[in-house]
Amino acid sequence: MSVSTSPTLKPSGFEHHLTGRGKKRGGKKGMVTGLMLTPMVDMFSLLVIFLLQCMSTSPEMLVINKDVTLPSASTGKEIKDAPVLAITSDGVFMDQEAVGTVVEVLANPTRLMNRLSDLRKRWVKSNPSGEFPGEITLQAHKDVSSTTISQIMAMLPSQHYGSIQLAVVAGSSYPRKKI
Repeated sequence: MSVSTSPTLKPSGFEHHLTGRGKKRGGKKGMVTGLMLTPMVDMFSLLVIFLLQCMSTSPEMLVINKDVTLPSASTGKEIKDAPVLAITSDGVFMDQEAVGTVVEVLANPTRLMNRLSDLRKRWVKSNPSGEFPGEITLQAHKDVSSTTISQIMAMLPSQHYGSIQLAVVAGSSYPRKKI
């Protein structure tokens, strides 16, 4: 009967070099380490999530109601983050939710006033130490009459919205003539 011996595992050339190198330095056993990818992937995932969050709250990412075609303007400045009141030929929308038709809102603005009041109360509740800024962004379809827009704008200060930003598209509103 023959006894088979199991082969012993010996380190390969590079591992042997590393372990031998460690032994030369005072007899301590050398350690072979590898690149840990999990923490690096976690860090990059957090970075991507952070960047997406920053971009999603940026004012440049203003959501425009699908029924609104904004007028163009030759001058303007960056829009601040604020509630959005959209006026189309079909209706009035507060933060993408229908408030009513333009005729209904002008005849009885109670629903719009209640929505504005609720937004203000929520803001005050979440920011008890700060003063309510009263900012609102107005998106009006370019074909809605200026009289209608001014009538709706006149309702806003009664609910403490005194800073009205008009959303426009960058560009000239008048065709330029070639000379």
